[in-house]
Amino acid sequence: MKKPARALGNATRQANKKLRRENIFNIAKRLIATNGLDDFTISQLALEAGVTTPTIHNLFGKKSDIVKELVARLIEQMKWNTLDPPSDPIENTKFFVGHMVMAFEQDENFYRAAFMAAEQVRLFDPKITDGLFQRAQRLAAPRREWYASGLLLGNVEPRAIMRKVHNSNRLGRLDWAVGYIDLVQFRHQVTESILLAYACDASPELHARLIEEINRLDSP
Repeated sequence: MKKPARALGNATRQANKKLRRENIFNIAKRLIATNGLDDFTISQLALEAGVTTPTIHNLFGKKSDIVKELVARLIEQMKWNTLDPPSDPIENTKFFVGHMVMAFEQDENFYRAAFMAAEQVRLFDPKITDGLFQRAQRLAAPRREWYASGLLLGNVEPRAIMRKVHNSNRLGRLDWAVGYIDLVQFRHQVTESILLAYACDASPELHARLIEEINRLDSP
């Protein structure tokens, strides 16, 4: 008869440990997002969390283990990349940038800290053939239907446009992660840069629409 009570007690302790660990992880995210990864230490985390350094080691391991967990959670959270976007280049751009902003708004500390961690472990290194860099470039590639329908003319190599779109996302993400810009500025900067990339190879009709949209971004 005592076994169920003991099992319940163990389950409660495990649940409390999990909750405590998540609360401390939230503090770690905030510290990294605010002060940067280089200045983040286990002793600082312990002080902020009101626990001992051995407790942090017991729950998480080393600083590098927290970095790895941030990266693992980032990969798990980047599922919006699989969404089906609109076919129009302008609406497509607004869709992707909008979904990035919505994701980042849900937990700014996490995404800032996770992107810093990702840079440290070279998650986006182009030399890694199966890494996120390759996946991000595929998503940045102009769609074939844009050429088939005449929206893009093909005078500029598609890979050049892909690189520009990819770099627009990457630079905007880095600027935001380190605190140079906020999410409003991020949306503006990335959207404008991608639309300018399409404008260099756009048909006259699409070019006019792109210019109108870019000017709208800069209107008060």
